[in-house]
Amino acid sequence: MNRELGWLEFNQRVLEQAADESLPLLERAKFLAITGSNLDEFVMVRVGGLKLQFERNSLVTDPAGLSVGEQLQAVSQRCHTLVTRQQQLLRDGIEPELARSAIERVDLSNCGERTAAAAEEHFRGDVTAVLSPQALQDRPFPMLAGLGIHLCVRLRADVDARGNRLDPEQTSGDGSHFAVIPLGRMVPRVVSLPTDRGYAYVLLEDLVAHHVAEFFPGREVLECVPFRITRNADIQLREDAAGDLLGDMEEVLDSRRQSRVVRLELNAAASDETIGYLTETLELGSQDLYRIDGPLDLTYLFTLHGLEGFDDFRDPPWPPLATPEIEVEEPMFSTIAAGDVLLVHPFERFDPVVRLIEEAAVDPDVLAIKQSLYRTSRNSPIVAALERAAERGKYVSAIVELKARFDEARNIEWAREMERAGVQVIYGLRGLKTHAKVCIIVRREPQGIVRYVHFGTGNYNEVTARLYSDVSLLTCDEVLGTDATTFFNAVTGTSQPRQLQQLAAAPISLRQRIIDLIEAETQRCREGQEAEIVVKLNALVDTRVIDALYAASLAGVRVRLNIRGICCLR
Repeated sequence: MNRELGWLEFNQRVLEQAADESLPLLERAKFLAITGSNLDEFVMVRVGGLKLQFERNSLVTDPAGLSVGEQLQAVSQRCHTLVTRQQQLLRDGIEPELARSAIERVDLSNCGERTAAAAEEHFRGDVTAVLSPQALQDRPFPMLAGLGIHLCVRLRADVDARGNRLDPEQTSGDGSHFAVIPLGRMVPRVVSLPTDRGYAYVLLEDLVAHHVAEFFPGREVLECVPFRITRNADIQLREDAAGDLLGDMEEVLDSRRQSRVVRLELNAAASDETIGYLTETLELGSQDLYRIDGPLDLTYLFTLHGLEGFDDFRDPPWPPLATPEIEVEEPMFSTIAAGDVLLVHPFERFDPVVRLIEEAAVDPDVLAIKQSLYRTSRNSPIVAALERAAERGKYVSAIVELKARFDEARNIEWAREMERAGVQVIYGLRGLKTHAKVCIIVRREPQGIVRYVHFGTGNYNEVTARLYSDVSLLTCDEVLGTDATTFFNAVTGTSQPRQLQQLAAAPISLRQRIIDLIEAETQRCREGQEAEIVVKLNALVDTRVIDALYAASLAGVRVRLNIRGICCLR
């Protein structure tokens, strides 16, 4: 199966949660927001990547036999279907139910005087002080931010603000010209309004559109349409030519801000003149245009999900449990020395992992901390602990992966901050992502040097550890500690690792280890023994692994797959 279409089916499964009327209303709204956020990233990365590939070699085919052009067409059709379903769910289901539940989006053209006055006061006080319109006659189209909401304003252009008649070439075919109002990110999009019950709000683009004439005194506004652009984010670092990985990654981030537009979303009521102007200016085709019959960018629903006082419309909280063998008063080193600890998140707390690193930072017997960092939280207690350890003179090394998609800027910021604190920062390997999650703590004890190790399938992020299912292993096993050190040194020293005893690492041995396990189970089945394969994956794309699973299933092995995202196995 084509991986892009497989991913879109994953987002369809999320969308089906938003349609499930057995779920609490605000949870359904949250799932709708997630589908919008997911689709944004998909278009930025996967559609952007396909468009680049089409320009380089449009004839190449994927493992499913589709050419790049066929993939782009199929993906566009599927994305348009998803967006239509999103808007239908919001318009006909979730939004009316929210209004009945006292969470109402206000129509400023049909509201009470008190509400209208509050909206106008907010517009004149907070909005006009921040926003600025940009007339586009005699000026190039502005470099607008991707995924931001903007307003395209069509003005009658017979005369300018001074009463001077304009050159016909500066106007569109119907005697008008255009201006843009970027809404930016500093003014909150969800604007609270006074109400006698529950919660009332207006979206910023609707508020500005209602009062847009105030930005253009003396001019006639013919049309005001919200629109949104998505830029290609599949801009890769040319690591073979990179002299300074950190500096070159910063250039990549700058390039993304100016990259080609790959999608235009705008209100379905937009005129042909406005659509023609924007598509021509942005150099987009019909398959890149999404006419939205409702609000753009559904992530504003996350704000509604977080409203206080509507607990009946959310899932009851399900706090993670403390792990019985971990005592709060007992040092983590003593707990791990007594036996390995396996944690299953988010059902068990991530706190012990954070505690281990924080205790190591101040323990006088800890000599070194070595850790890989792929993604972490904004104010990470783990990054703070590593800095504290370095400031106390411990040997602290951190592999910071600069190529963690959409976290590159934050990782660069951490890297510089940790370097200032004395942490030795390594920027991974050229041509590869260091995705492994491992922390090694080297401690001096009466019997000699002991290595305490954390292995995890998730990130060192105490926030997402409450959301995503992952496992953590805390151990001081000597063989695993040796393997972890061998792996770490291979990455930091960019050398081929010595033979690992129990661990397997991609791209050297992990794929073959998985295939060997599948084939061993297949052979057991052929010999009449009990055989079963249970797999939990984020994605299943590798063709060799897929073929091995097919062979196992055909041999009679019971195969159960739990795959969150892309699945190319039929």
